[in-house]
Amino acid sequence: MQSVPDNPWIGLDIGGANLKAAHSSGWSNSCMFPMWKQWQTLAVSVAKLLDECPAFCGVAVTMTGELADCFATRAEGVAVILEQLTSVLPASLVRVYSVEGKWLSVSQAARDPWKVAASNWHGLARYVTRIVGKKSCLLIDVGSTTTDIIPIHDERILIEDQTDSQRLQSGALVYTGVERSNIAGIVRELTLFNTVCPVINEQFATTRDVYLWLREIEDDPTNCETADNQPATRKAARYRLARLVGEDGSTLTDSDIDVIATQVFHAQTSMVAKGVERVLKMAAASHAKRNKKTATRSKEVTSQRSLSSTCVVLSGHGDFLIEAAMGSLGWAGEWFRLKSSIGETLSRCAPAYAIAVLASEELETHLRPNA
Repeated sequence: MQSVPDNPWIGLDIGGANLKAAHSSGWSNSCMFPMWKQWQTLAVSVAKLLDECPAFCGVAVTMTGELADCFATRAEGVAVILEQLTSVLPASLVRVYSVEGKWLSVSQAARDPWKVAASNWHGLARYVTRIVGKKSCLLIDVGSTTTDIIPIHDERILIEDQTDSQRLQSGALVYTGVERSNIAGIVRELTLFNTVCPVINEQFATTRDVYLWLREIEDDPTNCETADNQPATRKAARYRLARLVGEDGSTLTDSDIDVIATQVFHAQTSMVAKGVERVLKMAAASHAKRNKKTATRSKEVTSQRSLSSTCVVLSGHGDFLIEAAMGSLGWAGEWFRLKSSIGETLSRCAPAYAIAVLASEELETHLRPNA
């Protein structure tokens, strides 16, 4: 862990399924938090999360939890989250990160909720620009639910999209992750016994089960936030995956489950790869427009040249998915693993750490650190 800076901040990433905290000195902590089930306990959960946190002068906040369907609107979600936070943290210490890269007070954020909704990707991207400098790179952050694809060039984020809807349309946000994504939303049919079998459209299994089975994710017997409320183990994942095709874990062999899991993995890989292609084409067009250059090559050639000159920054906890997606596109360039720079534990809380560092550098405080 680094020494505590002169202006220490704590970063909070309030998600829809997880809470993450990171201190500008390098401390971090996280916990599962299904916002849609227990938003009323957010304040208590944040207090517990920060129980052993080092001293800090300010609290930097970013969020995606406002999208949870327990809130009628984004505005309501932002307001409730801020109200919960300021019941355990002084409002004067809190600054909320916006998708414009600005810091807002609690009251400003509540008045302009779309500026702070789903802002964590932008904070992470700005932090990454400081690591890679003027090098062109493609930041890919894979979490439990979503994948962010962010092109960066000359210390500048090359996308103008700000809202989730805009980023979904451009490919910069792919709503798929390595733990919580419903498999019925990724594939509509699977090959079983050499025959095409439609997938049952129920949340019988999630991508966590795929990667438990493929041994990309370790067993966690204490975690029962699964489709059937049984433990997050490879053994239990077998039964959840079998239900997708109307079978039981006892009626399918290991090789049958292998076939199911591998097909889902390939389908998810394709989703991320398509997002990368769309983002690269968009970034190339945007870069050409900025420099007032006329595009004389096809979009495909532009995309391939952009791809060949880009460093890929891996973030989150789905490196294996990023590697497979980029491999399918013929990627053979430079990798930069965020966890190699800041450590694996801290990289799981990367957006929280990013805004803590940014706040520590950009915001003045005249307060003594709070324990």
